[in-house]
Amino acid sequence: MFIIDFKPFTIEKREYIDSFFHVHHYEGIDCSFNTLFLWQEAYHTQWAVEENILFVRAGEGENTFFMPPFAGEGASFGRGMEIIHECLEREGKPFIIKAASPWVLEQIKAHCPNRYEFTADRDNWEYVYRTADMINLSGKKLRMKKNHLNAFLRQYGDYTYESITSENREDAWQGIEDWFERHGDIAEEKEALQRCFANWDALKLKGAIIRIYGKVEAFTNGDLVNPRVAHIFFEKANPNIRGLYQAINRDFLMHEFAETEFVNREEDMGLPGLRQAKMEYNPDHFAEKYDVVVKDGKMSAANRVDGIQLCEHLLFISCARISVKVYIQSRGDGEDEVHICTF
Repeated sequence: MFIIDFKPFTIEKREYIDSFFHVHHYEGIDCSFNTLFLWQEAYHTQWAVEENILFVRAGEGENTFFMPPFAGEGASFGRGMEIIHECLEREGKPFIIKAASPWVLEQIKAHCPNRYEFTADRDNWEYVYRTADMINLSGKKLRMKKNHLNAFLRQYGDYTYESITSENREDAWQGIEDWFERHGDIAEEKEALQRCFANWDALKLKGAIIRIYGKVEAFTNGDLVNPRVAHIFFEKANPNIRGLYQAINRDFLMHEFAETEFVNREEDMGLPGLRQAKMEYNPDHFAEKYDVVVKDGKMSAANRVDGIQLCEHLLFISCARISVKVYIQSRGDGEDEVHICTF
């Protein structure tokens, strides 16, 4: 049986781990060292590399699952599948890979017919918007959002936007602390934010604050999933100020990610109010995710070997995402905000 030596995510391995994700331009936000690093404590996520294949495991006990194997240059995706089977069999756990992309499913169906079952994980499909649409808020479908933004600009035209630097990072954190004091916090989210600020430069994050009358009233940060796709990690704003969320979202994209084509604003976690709010922003498409399990819950050794031979050409892998603890805060403008990112 194959034994994998899993390890926690550490800053010094950032470029090495990201090199496996850079083989392809993924849209899923979990295909990023930053996401995996920031949330590893909350979701028990670890990594290992064997035979030039990156493995990411998450969860605990019977809820353990793998992300699809990320094959490096010259490595075999089929061999990665075999190693995952061996690892889970040794631990007496069922085989499950989460968040395979549609492209991956088609390749599996073509090269490994009748061996796997696929289930759409709709609650964790990520909403991908055109960056220009989120900046301009033009068109009938975004008219209400533009109205909120215009109301903010009329009332607070002298607000200030600041990119986060070493000079104002402490003010940004104090603004987050104030937000938590007013609205409550979730331990996992606060821990991820603390890790984020403690490693800001090493993670190469971008962020911004909005001040109104000198006080920090909104905060956001993000990074690049790939050169075409930005990702928003956290977004906090005073829900009593109409249009503030639209303002921080617009300004951040305009100043930091205007060169991107798309922005990933994560999933709705199956929450009806959040799904409605995200749909109202008119997504361009979804980063779809599917669960992959073995038919009948088992696979013989002979079938595994045959499957490896048939799957040799699979090179593109998506990422997994699980969601756990969330709560909803009313924004005061007819929308809801989820105050924890999940994976």
